[in-house]
Amino acid sequence: MQESDWAEVAREWAATPGQLNLESGGVQPVPLAVNEVFRRAWADATRLPPAELARVQVPALEEVRRRLAAASGFAPDEIALVRNTTEGLQNLLLGWPLVRGDRVLTTTQDYWRFQDGLDQRAAREGIEVDRIRLPVPLRDAASVVDSFVAALRPETRVVLVSEMINLTGQILPIAAIAAAMRARGVAVLIDGAHGFGHLTAQPDTFGADGYATSLHKWLGAPHGTGFLALRRRWIGEVWPLFPALASRREDIRKFEGWGTFAAAPFLAIPAALDFWRRIGPEAKLARLRWLRDRWLQACAGDPRVRLLTRTAEEGAGAIATVELRGQDPRSIAEALRVREGIFVRAIAHPEFRGLRVTPNLFNSAADLDRFAERLRFHLDAGG
Repeated sequence: MQESDWAEVAREWAATPGQLNLESGGVQPVPLAVNEVFRRAWADATRLPPAELARVQVPALEEVRRRLAAASGFAPDEIALVRNTTEGLQNLLLGWPLVRGDRVLTTTQDYWRFQDGLDQRAAREGIEVDRIRLPVPLRDAASVVDSFVAALRPETRVVLVSEMINLTGQILPIAAIAAAMRARGVAVLIDGAHGFGHLTAQPDTFGADGYATSLHKWLGAPHGTGFLALRRRWIGEVWPLFPALASRREDIRKFEGWGTFAAAPFLAIPAALDFWRRIGPEAKLARLRWLRDRWLQACAGDPRVRLLTRTAEEGAGAIATVELRGQDPRSIAEALRVREGIFVRAIAHPEFRGLRVTPNLFNSAADLDRFAERLRFHLDAGG
């Protein structure tokens, strides 16, 4: 696709004059066509909920489940609709069949909500949590697998690992980690928040036992949508966050027991899938990497900017994080937001600090050039 073609794609989103959004790593804007499907469904449901919500929209979610199954590679009866990755994975982390003394292995860079969930379970039930410290940036994929294998203990029952680390955008060798764990009888749960709709591999091909993602990130579905995938053999063994009837023990829908909820956001997921397919997953990822490299190359000669994300050998997608030597990334991020209308994310982790930049398909080459120029200006000015 040519630059003019990508400019046409960018018009699929509503513009916000004077604002430059390079923070698509949290919650992303919804494409206009997807938002229109959501708005129509919302309006229909609010007019007569007993008829439209209960009798039309909730049953229609089964087709959404089938569409997500086809896109992810899992079977429909392995897919639960959830509101985000956190809800999906907390079902697994807090409900997995573990007893006192069992161990869970993860990394120090996995999402803080999951760290908190594991720590709570350790405090309440006496499980143990082991955490690997990964280098920043990563050296190579093979060393990551070796680190997980070396950290296993006889009592390790579960490994939690990110498909893409949210702090730096680093892609981990998920399939290789899962294969190594499977050979040792250890279950693997994947935080796919930044993978689905961003990277091109189908989650089913990773060989993991559980996978969760947020569709309001890289797929561009309405806010508050996601899915949890769990292998059939585990469905009956995992306790849901919200209690379910005993008769639903083997039913993946037991993880959907929230009570009354809005179906409209979920009914727009097929429109988001259609939009993603129309662009093409491979073309989308290539464009995102091109946008990433555009600003990284513009900053490459600045000794104050150190890349914390390994981009070689397809080690990252759109996201890249840089250390700003001698500068507080929070001050720089705030200056960019207040004075320039540029949104990026300051990262503060016990092991490193940096600025996370996440372009999207609605961004242009000129956007990234502007960001690089204003970043240099604020580095010169000291924030």
